[in-house]
Amino acid sequence: MKFTKRQLRKIIAEEISYVLSEAQIPDPTALKQQSVSTSQQKKDALGRISAGAEETSQERGIVNQLEAYFSKLAALPGVDLVRHRAILQRVLKTLETSIAKKHRGQKQGGQQ
Repeated sequence: MKFTKRQLRKIIAEEISYVLSEAQIPDPTALKQQSVSTSQQKKDALGRISAGAEETSQERGIVNQLEAYFSKLAALPGVDLVRHRAILQRVLKTLETSIAKKHRGQKQGGQQ
């Protein structure tokens, strides 16, 4: 298959615009490099509790158990969650693809 210069330029331009548009959409599963003080952690937790209008008490219970689990895991001697960042990222990606993407699509479709 041969491409003319014009076709090749068009393909390249389309790919560049696609890559740039993908780069603008932040990945909700990306773990950022950040340090959080205990007081900031408490403040964030209180914010999540008060902001959960669509969460049921059972969902809040699940979130609470996950937070407790990760806190206990991080507190174990010799455990450094930063060194296991790739595994945590995969877990978040799995949750995103199996749960969140489906429901985000429904939410956006309902708003249009």
